[in-house]
Amino acid sequence: MRNFRILLLTIFSLIILSGCNQIEFATRNTPYINTLIEQSLAQPNLQIDPEFRAQKLLLDLDGDGALDLVRVVKNTLNHKAGLEIIFGNYQRVEYLIAGKTLAGLSEDDLSGFQTYSIAPKHEKYVDLNVSIGENGDIPAMEDVPVDELVYLEHDGIDIGMLESCGSGIIYMKNNKFHWIQTS
Repeated sequence: MRNFRILLLTIFSLIILSGCNQIEFATRNTPYINTLIEQSLAQPNLQIDPEFRAQKLLLDLDGDGALDLVRVVKNTLNHKAGLEIIFGNYQRVEYLIAGKTLAGLSEDDLSGFQTYSIAPKHEKYVDLNVSIGENGDIPAMEDVPVDELVYLEHDGIDIGMLESCGSGIIYMKNNKFHWIQTS
């Protein structure tokens, strides 16, 4: 009976979170979730960032139907933050940023970012690295040519700063990671 209550509460919580489209560091119930979370870091100079130790993102970055685990990590040598991505199909683990750059992103450190959430698939975004108004203003989506919009085929990682409007999305296309500046 207790297990049934826990299952019912989990399902109810996921329905509420899904309806709000705010599955931020959610714990979606999957058979292999504990295995993903328990995997240790494959790089000896990386550790889970203490500020984000309890926070994890579960999303389908590569579109294979399996949830992938994303954790914020910190490089112990240069103290730069990045992301550890454990792909749910168990085929690979990748590390982004933490001293390395990503195409479209000039920063090699995510330490300045405070929020990480899921950018849902099938959404369109304006990449401010490509589309920006003549006076440096942010254009409305309807004013951006269709060929300049970024359409997410799979879930992405929405990264932001609380005090400023700085944010962007890391997403995969053709098995490569990309960055778009969204504000």
